[in-house]
Amino acid sequence: MRLLDFLGKSASYLLSSDPFKRWNFERSVDDDLPEQTINYAANQQGFSFACDSDETINTIFVESDGIDRSLIDIPFSTKRWEVQSMLGVPSKSGKPHSDRILGEYGAWDRYDQEHHSIHVEYAPRADRIRRITIMRADVAPGSFKRSN
Repeated sequence: MRLLDFLGKSASYLLSSDPFKRWNFERSVDDDLPEQTINYAANQQGFSFACDSDETINTIFVESDGIDRSLIDIPFSTKRWEVQSMLGVPSKSGKPHSDRILGEYGAWDRYDQEHHSIHVEYAPRADRIRRITIMRADVAPGSFKRSN
């Protein structure tokens, strides 16, 4: 199973799967947003995910090479041009910038597909990956929410 396959599944499904069932996750709830968000973080592994109020996974964050290569096969040492060679032309991109409160951010590329988006953020001062965010298409910034 790849990380993309966990999108739209229950948190309990991911938490009971390898290698995650051996990790120590901390659960938190954001009640101060328009829609409740439930977060799970395994800080030691550089891995976290966010769920809706039904604990359905909508976003996965990877910030470390400490994850099984069968789940995600892009090493964090990968350079931006290499990511673009693997994934193609990004749907959206951004330049590095500095926020006076939040600090420096590296360049980023986003790859939108029908059911998901992959956002790759690069380190501010190094040509390598800093964070990979995988999200359902309907929760990606700038997307529209489909009504059922």
